[in-house]
Formats: sequence, structure tokens, C-alpha cells
Amino acid sequence: MVVAQHVLGHIPVDLGFVGVGLFFALSGYLITSLLLDERSACGSVSLRSFYLRRGARLFPALLLVVLVCNALFLLQGDYGPLTGSLTALTYTANYAQILKPDLVPGYGPTWTLAVEEHFYVVWPLVLLWVTDRYGLRTALKATLAVCVAAFLWRAALALIHAPYSLVGIGSLERADALLYGCAAAIAVRLGWRPRTWVTLAGVVTIAVLPIAFRHETYDALVVGNVVLAVAGAAVVVGLDYAAPAWLRGALSLRPLVVVGLLSYGIYLWHGPLMRIAAEAGFSGRWWRVVVAVVAIAFAALSFRYLEAPVRAWARRRSPAPARVVAPETAARGAIP
Repeated sequence: MVVAQHVLGHIPVDLGFVGVGLFFALSGYLITSLLLDERSACGSVSLRSFYLRRGARLFPALLLVVLVCNALFLLQGDYGPLTGSLTALTYTANYAQILKPDLVPGYGPTWTLAVEEHFYVVWPLVLLWVTDRYGLRTALKATLAVCVAAFLWRAALALIHAPYSLVGIGSLERADALLYGCAAAIAVRLGWRPRTWVTLAGVVTIAVLPIAFRHETYDALVVGNVVLAVAGAAVVVGLDYAAPAWLRGALSLRPLVVVGLLSYGIYLWHGPLMRIAAEAGFSGRWWRVVVAVVAIAFAALSFRYLEAPVRAWARRRSPAPARVVAPETAARGAIP
């Protein structure tokens, strides 16, 4: 959705707004599931291994993109993105853009990686401390309380007309985008099982959202992001536990699976490559389509020769325990 938004340019609906929201909901759900399942299987969680696996998953691909694209920027005499690349590598791109909107040219989409990384650093520590000390039920209540607090904080910022960028891409301001997914992961481990209608309601809501909210308004940033976070969490947990057979089959089609495997790399490559192409005089929608295809090819090479070997090394150093699955869910084949 994000790549499509950047390829198509100015269109009536904001696909990137929805795509990022789904990305956050999935991340919160997945990371919380991994942490709680390791705790259930092993009695504790090795944070060293957790951070090693996350680093092996995320940083090598980002570093490669920065090295290759910065070299191409230098060949073009385009020095603007060099500073932005540093914010990308240090996972500060969101706050850099809040301070100065044009500080991260070419690497603008990496603001989402910054929000993710801040979440990865803080959430495991908080989740494990609360669950060990007070239990899962309290962890669920606390997570939902923080979601409400994040919404009220965004609303307060909107009332004083704070910058759109702060309301929209600050790590604290977008915390609930991930935490509703976290709450869903906790809830299913407390025995809740979503019905099929939860998935379908989430899909319908997400389909309507880009039409109902324009991303450039406070309404979208305050209310729209809450609706998107809840709907995204509903879709993710529904797909995991209660997806209709036809939907599971559609999402299991080989082309979609391949795009899923390469999605991180595609997301990283497409932005700087589009700037490089535009600086070389290849502008317009069809050229952006060509660049998107090139980004897929670069992502495939990165995955095959860099990301997969590094991840395999990290797994050997810190093997993750098998996921704990409810018997009725495993019987339905709901867990990938």
C-alpha cells in the first residue's frame, strides 16, 4: 500500500496511511506473541537473544540500502540525503522530520522504522516486568490504559494545534498503533478467541478508512489512527485464529507470499531509488512503476544473499522456541 501510494502520487485515498497502520498492528501482535510464547515455553525470555534476532532481521538490509543509495546520490552530486541516511541508521528519522520536515530526503519512510525500534527497545522490558509481577490480566488492562492515554495525548496536542508531524509520527503519539496489536496477542493467551466477523469487520473498516479520513487533518491523526489501530489488530488476530478458508487461501497465493517475504526490503529500497531516478530525469508515474519493479529485484537480491544468511546465523546463535498454539487453532492450521 505504501509503495502503491508513492507510485500513484496524488490520489483521492491515502493508501500509505492504511498500510503503515496495518504494519504497526502486525508488529505489535507478532512481537508480543513471540515474547509471551517464549516465556510460556521456557519460563523466561532471553532479551539478549530477542534483540539479536531483531537486529539481524532489520539492520543489515537497512545498512545495505544506505550504502548503495548514498553512493548513487554522491555520483549524482545530490548531498541532501546523506544527513537523512544517518537518521535512518540511528532510528531517529521520525523526530528528525518533526524538527525539520525536509531533513530526511530520500529516506522519509524510515520514520516508521524509528517508531518500531523504539517500541522494540521499551516494550519487551515493560511487558515482561508487568506480566512477571502482576500477571497477564493486569498487563492487558495496562496496555489498553496506555492506548487510551495515547489517544487523549494526541487529542490534547490537536487542541493546541501542535505540528501535524508530531501528532502523526511521534513514537509516543503513535504508541497505540502498536499496542492494540499487543493487547490482541495478550487477550488470546488469556483465552479469548475472535469470531470470523471480527476479521470481516476489520477488513470493511480498513477499506472505508481512506475515504472517511484525509490523512492531513487532525481528525485522521487523532480519531482515524485509533480506528485504524483497532481495525488492524482485529484483522491480524482474526487472520491468525478465525480467518475464513477463502481468505486464508487468497493470502496464501505464491505471489503474495513472495511479496510478504520481500516486503521489508521493498519498503526500504523504493523511496531512495525513486529519488535517484527523479534526479536522473526519469520522472512520472510510469517511471515510478519501473522503479518499484527494480526495488523488488533489489529486495530479492538483498534477501537471498544478505538477510537470509544473517538471520540464519542469528538463529543458530539464539534459537527461538516453538510457538505455543492453542490445540483448536493448531488443528485448523491457523498458525503459519
